[in-house]
Amino acid sequence: MSRLILLFTSVIVATLFTINAFWLQLNGHSTIDIINRLPLLFAPANYVYYIWIVIFIFLFLWIYNYTKLRRTDFFITNYQTILFMLAVVLQIAYLWSWHSDYFIISTVILLMQVVVLFGLYFSYPLKKELFTARMPIAIFFSWSTFLLLLQCCYLLIEYQWSGFGISNALWAVIIMTIGTAIALHLRYHHFDTAYPIVFSWCYIGIAAQNGFNELLVTTAALFLAGVMVVGVFLIKKAYHPPK
Repeated sequence: MSRLILLFTSVIVATLFTINAFWLQLNGHSTIDIINRLPLLFAPANYVYYIWIVIFIFLFLWIYNYTKLRRTDFFITNYQTILFMLAVVLQIAYLWSWHSDYFIISTVILLMQVVVLFGLYFSYPLKKELFTARMPIAIFFSWSTFLLLLQCCYLLIEYQWSGFGISNALWAVIIMTIGTAIALHLRYHHFDTAYPIVFSWCYIGIAAQNGFNELLVTTAALFLAGVMVVGVFLIKKAYHPPK
């Protein structure tokens, strides 16, 4: 029971803090306002960030599911509880440092959160995803990975990185391609449909944000989003349960 209380409390705190940071004001400005300060071709349209609401709904359902699994072998372990609590602490820490203009520190903390969520994600069995078990973590993990890529792009623009002579548009396409490769890898090898769907949502938002101003980025974003959606339905791999 104590684990459920810790999980429920942490999700409430994370929800309130994140909503305040992204849509209200933390240290005088919102997270979205900070992102939109710079001309980021990798940044999605503002509506994309409402995925946070979906994430927290799924996390509350995730906890509710565990209330029905008490005293069973499927109840959340201490290891998983610790990882999730750590992910929430890192969530708050990276947003606070981001709003304090410590962009490098914030990116490092977000990288740590992605690593922690990676560990939590792989603590679930390698099998077809469970709607109320692995999927909420997969959505959280995928979105945090996208935010990490976005913050890395922000850092490069903020510190006026030359890009080795490659245009910003081409770099955006390269980064989107890397994200697509990661998403399709998890789709095939880990039977994960949630992870690529989140990236598809983000890429459609990138296309909406750039529109006709950056046709290369917009076209690539829509194409890669389509590739991932097709991958969700067509990529198949036989599941062989462990003996």
